[in-house]
Amino acid sequence: MSSERKSTIGKHGGFDVSDDNLAVLNQGRAALVNYNFMLRVEGVFDLPCKSVKAFTRENEYENIQEGGQNDYVHMRRKPISKPFTLEVERYVGVDYFDPLPNGAELLLPIVLGVSRDPGTAKWQRTYTFTGCVVTKKTYGELNAEKAGLLVDTTTIAYREMLLVDLPYGEV
Repeated sequence: MSSERKSTIGKHGGFDVSDDNLAVLNQGRAALVNYNFMLRVEGVFDLPCKSVKAFTRENEYENIQEGGQNDYVHMRRKPISKPFTLEVERYVGVDYFDPLPNGAELLLPIVLGVSRDPGTAKWQRTYTFTGCVVTKKTYGELNAEKAGLLVDTTTIAYREMLLVDLPYGEV
């Protein structure tokens, strides 16, 4: 590498990570914060949420020992045995319409947008959940001895989670 290139991060494993390095596109400089997010339901409702948690995408595998040899194992993908879930915590307000009633089968995907800046429509990370069904609603504690905000937790089963590379605000 030429000596006039300015290294902003330094040496990593023998490679110089610089501003004009096209081989390393994600250099981890501008990490996203976890508190600027919004949930869009049915393409119309933008829900303010306390938290969105427990969403994962994983596949189950079974190990099959190769016949006649003990040193090699084949991994085979198993059918999905339980639905993937997503938990949404929201403060209970004075909304006249709940877009996530218990038992609802949503027609459009749920879109979770994560932004670097608060109050912006440009999302840097967009998760899309398809085949969504609301399976459970849990309401928080009511306590006359201490003040607090009422929270409801909605559990949503989904079929597929997709990570959209393009930010939603630029589509």
